[in-house]
Amino acid sequence: MKFKKIFQKARAVILTAAVLFILYVSLIFLLVFVPSFTRCEPPTEEQNKKHFVEDDYFSRYEREKEWFWNSRPEVLSVDSFDSLKLSAYMLRAEGKENGTVLLIHGYHSEPVREFAAIARFYHNAGYNVILPFQRSHGASEGKFITFGVKERFDVLSWTEKSNEIFGNEKPLFLHGISMGCASVLMSLELDLPKNVRGVVADCGFTTPREIIWKVLSRDKKLPTANFIMKIGDFFARHLADFSFDGASTLDAIEKNKKREEQIPILFFHGGKDDFVPIDMTGKNFMMAAGSFVAVSGSSFEFVPNAQAEKYKFVQIDEAPHAISFFVDEARYCEELSDFLEKYKKKE
Repeated sequence: MKFKKIFQKARAVILTAAVLFILYVSLIFLLVFVPSFTRCEPPTEEQNKKHFVEDDYFSRYEREKEWFWNSRPEVLSVDSFDSLKLSAYMLRAEGKENGTVLLIHGYHSEPVREFAAIARFYHNAGYNVILPFQRSHGASEGKFITFGVKERFDVLSWTEKSNEIFGNEKPLFLHGISMGCASVLMSLELDLPKNVRGVVADCGFTTPREIIWKVLSRDKKLPTANFIMKIGDFFARHLADFSFDGASTLDAIEKNKKREEQIPILFFHGGKDDFVPIDMTGKNFMMAAGSFVAVSGSSFEFVPNAQAEKYKFVQIDEAPHAISFFVDEARYCEELSDFLEKYKKKE
């Protein structure tokens, strides 16, 4: 009789624990996975104001957005490797055509917010600009955001679409911001067209795992962040068909260094970025341009590789996340102009 009561109590405890565990996992799915990984609607005006931090930057964005729509962009589409219909805006160069630039926006954003002002810079410089909606954002199909794992293949598809329209003789540059930056850097491990002359990498992360961990452990201050990561990766693998470890900018950059002709990279990051830590761009740059080696005890020295001149890291000191162009437009444009001029011709 006593054993039976003990068994009943143990069973009740186990059932209660199981129910609580299921509820906890369900809450993670509903509060963390669903809003973070599933299809994203365009940002609201309130979200845009928050993104640009200051009224002056937001007002500038509004003017640039008006210029963009007044330029009457064309609409393009391409089929992804997994049969999604992806959409993009395009502005053709006026007058002399120097080449084409793909502008890849970030997480929970859209191309006009991130790139209207930068698109005008490239357009004035004689470049065609193509501004895709990343998969699962806005006009592009898709159920899940994969933090660059699948998006890198979409970048490849857009390079092929660009060459289908403009040919493969003119230079092609890739410019990404935030998750768009990670997407273009990760695409470096793929067989990109030979006319890809350079990548502009603005405030990107290194791996899905690292940026998700940073957000969970820092912003949400969750004591069980490590456990939530495991559950999130389970959902990602079984529902969205990708892994938190499915792609890495560091691995892609390492592969780029082994190319016969390395693709140059211009890195930007804001000194006041509190979303993607600046040390992630530091890691990407370090992987590209060289390495740190111990010289004595805990002292380290940066040793550039043989082609380190193809890589540059520009820190915009006062810039929050993803708006370095607005904070210091003069320097940003100067660096872009130098980069384009240096690498638009094949070596």
